Amino acid sequence: MVGARRKKPWSVIHTLIGVSAVACAAVAGPINSDVAFTPREGGGVLRLQYTYEEAGAGGAVQHKNQSTVRAVLIYGLRSNIALILSAPYVNRQVDRFNKRFGRTEEAHDGVGDITLLLKYRFYQKDLGPLSTVRLAALGGINLRSGDRDFSSDSYDPIVGAVFSWRDDRDKFDADLIYQFNTGGGQARHDTLRYDLTYSRRIHPASYDDSTGYEILGVAELNGRYKTDGSHTIYLSPGVVFQFEQWTLEMSIQLPALQNLAGDRPETRYRFVTGLRYRW
Repeated sequence: MVGARRKKPWSVIHTLIGVSAVACAAVAGPINSDVAFTPREGGGVLRLQYTYEEAGAGGAVQHKNQSTVRAVLIYGLRSNIALILSAPYVNRQVDRFNKRFGRTEEAHDGVGDITLLLKYRFYQKDLGPLSTVRLAALGGINLRSGDRDFSSDSYDPIVGAVFSWRDDRDKFDADLIYQFNTGGGQARHDTLRYDLTYSRRIHPASYDDSTGYEILGVAELNGRYKTDGSHTIYLSPGVVFQFEQWTLEMSIQLPALQNLAGDRPETRYRFVTGLRYRW
């Protein structure tokens, strides 16, 4: 009688590395987009992201720059359900000019609106240790912070969907998120966000038992549309350094299209960097 063939130790190691790599996908890959992954139950991701935006002249504004530090907590309520809490702290500097007062400088800082979401991963098909397809739905609310300079005047529902595909070194993500703005003034216009992301693992070419980190190249298309007719599309190249629990990310967002209602200043560029911790 011929005994069953034993699985080679390397095959077992490769499978375990693959499972771990897919599990880390929730913190690797997109920088300015979402993914259809959720942390394990009781696990989570803490993310701090810094964005610097430089804008030109528009109307009375001669120049504007804005720095935003955004804290995001993602917590796994179930293996396929995650709670997401996001809060930004904003510093804005604006140079204005008018005929009566001449040139004036303004500087404001404060807390922007807080976002509370639930993500439900309703579809998952694993094609191999390093290959998977996943779909998730998003739902939640944008909560006014109450800060005079950075808060909206309403509580706004949010719905959306996210798609993720992984196949060894290649990753693709797409999201579509709609916010129903119920406030007045500029805050009365709904917003649509859409993102497409392609990521490729540059290092390592293949996993082995000495693999300690990953380097990913990222290319994103980030679209933002408002129902007042404003539409902006950013091309966003970036790089991600993924370690066992830590992730470092850097990206530059360059406007490919800006069609802004009114006389708002156009963005010249955005620089994004961030740090994520996973447990």
